[in-house]
Amino acid sequence: MRFSLSLLFVILSVLLAGVLACKDPYNPETVDYGQCASATKANYEVRSDSKVLTPADLPADELAVHESRMRHIIDIARVNNKKFVSSIYFPNGTLACIGINTGKPNMIAHGEIVAIQNCTEIHGISMYTNYSIYTTGEPCSMCASAILWSRFKTVVWSTYNSDLYCKICMSNIPIDSSYIFSRAYGLGIEAPVAIGGVVKAEGDAWFGTYCNRPTSIYYIAPKCACQDPAKVSPLKFTQTRTTVWVEGGDKVVTQWNAIISNPSNSTIVDPPIVISPSVVFKGAPWGISAASEPNTYKLSYNKVLFPGQTFSFGYSVYGLEEVAFTALEA
Repeated sequence: MRFSLSLLFVILSVLLAGVLACKDPYNPETVDYGQCASATKANYEVRSDSKVLTPADLPADELAVHESRMRHIIDIARVNNKKFVSSIYFPNGTLACIGINTGKPNMIAHGEIVAIQNCTEIHGISMYTNYSIYTTGEPCSMCASAILWSRFKTVVWSTYNSDLYCKICMSNIPIDSSYIFSRAYGLGIEAPVAIGGVVKAEGDAWFGTYCNRPTSIYYIAPKCACQDPAKVSPLKFTQTRTTVWVEGGDKVVTQWNAIISNPSNSTIVDPPIVISPSVVFKGAPWGISAASEPNTYKLSYNKVLFPGQTFSFGYSVYGLEEVAFTALEA
């Protein structure tokens, strides 16, 4: 495929819009995006999970509305002694209906599904464009998919799936809803605005724990990767995209300059820097070099970062998205 002005226009439009491109785990030399020919192996485009806003991201007046609506369904949950309750609001902000997961008539009668069905039966609603849905616990993969199919504008929850499964020992399919929402492109729609952790302490307290209740139908022995915050380095990464170009007619490459800063009061020596195994660099980064551990890099020089000191490095990568770096304690 020849490079064209139209392709350049598309690339520049994406950059200006701030849209994140996919993280490509496949060989960039053999992959074309778009409709697949019959003789090719088809793979879905891989994207970063959708952004989830937190209470700290919201203005006080908007947060107050979400908190009031969340406390309303937590109160309903307490009265009915049920963990998962959902509510749906009309675009004008009035309450449309409630859904309670009672476990009946079957195992897919989750709060969100029941709320959607109730609204359809009561109000005749078939599409929920510009509606908002609230739920005591983050939507599971099934409910998140239902929220996409229903075209909700906003979804708000209190307790996160990762906490329900990993900390509360409640059985669940271990997928964040943001993963499902990021696949909204398959329906030709935008992902809903997702807001998590609203009155989180109250939601978490209501769910309690099943870790000491192995006979409960909700109990599961979690298989989670638990990261000790004390083992994560305080180093911060700031990145700037400097160049973008196209190779082979349709393969986008971006170049990034990165700065590591040490905002702490401690001197940090030769910190390990880890990346996702799906990252495909174009050539080797400069300023950092591969360590013996997989997906790990070390500083190539000036390996001691004193308080307030910075360190610069750079890299080129296939796609438009910056690489996520995490520094660990040495």
